[in-house]
Amino acid sequence: MWNKPWKLKEGFLIGGGLLVVGLLLQIAVGPVHWERLAFPANVILLGIGLAAIAVMYALRKKVYLFEWMMHTGASVPAICYALGLTIVMGLVAQVDEGGIPWLSHMLTFWPFVLAYAWMMVIVGLVCLNHLLHFNLKEIPFLLNHLGVFLALVCGALGSPDKRELLMTLEEGQTQSKAEDESGKVYDLDLSVELHDFIMEEYPLQPGMRMRMPKRFASEVTVHTKQGKSVDATIDVNKPLKLNGWVFYQYDYDSEAGTESKVSVLQMVKDPWLPFVYAGIYMMLAGAVTLIFFMAPRPKRKEE
Repeated sequence: MWNKPWKLKEGFLIGGGLLVVGLLLQIAVGPVHWERLAFPANVILLGIGLAAIAVMYALRKKVYLFEWMMHTGASVPAICYALGLTIVMGLVAQVDEGGIPWLSHMLTFWPFVLAYAWMMVIVGLVCLNHLLHFNLKEIPFLLNHLGVFLALVCGALGSPDKRELLMTLEEGQTQSKAEDESGKVYDLDLSVELHDFIMEEYPLQPGMRMRMPKRFASEVTVHTKQGKSVDATIDVNKPLKLNGWVFYQYDYDSEAGTESKVSVLQMVKDPWLPFVYAGIYMMLAGAVTLIFFMAPRPKRKEE
């Protein structure tokens, strides 16, 4: 058994052990299948994770590992492993197929997932400890760490629930179906009617054979099952947000050009995104409040 107190050496050994376990899982069961964690599985997993953190904190006086996880000996190596794998992900092109085995698919690579899971458990324990021993001076610390926890956990667990669909519209017609990148067709809880596709081009410049597109947009009416109808013009940089969906102007009949009667909208729905944004805003607030708490206080003049 390792001598106590544990320090950085033990942290790097435990983190390295998790990477080895991850490699064994990658070989034995293949990559992480995030799609299997779609709702309600991701919510159940989140609940189990939060409960596990609470139990670990309650047992910290009896289990030395849990107590140690709230100190730098655990947190610094965990950050190093997660940061190192993130740098690898940034340096190696991430592609859907092909590429470097494992390293080109880091988001489904077990060592990467376990490294971040380990770091998030540590962050969760630290946050819980500071929440239960709240001090005004620790507001920046709590905002930063809770923000990181919220953004990363919700971003990962929410990814299976994210939908990106394409809807092809023709002028004068109403469409209530859209398809994903694999061609699977979905029946939606709303329909979109295309009134007009707008296409504007820049004037023909000297030496150019074709005019460049300046703007393309769709004038539509979106009908919901609740009986609500919304008229909107969807531009490339001006999406429409409705019923949890974000509608983007995506494509058109390029061969027809300005005469195109066809418009393609991209529809994106990410129910976990508000929680990710909340985490980011908490981190920003933590940075601002840190400046406030670190600002020197003016000394009072002695009478």
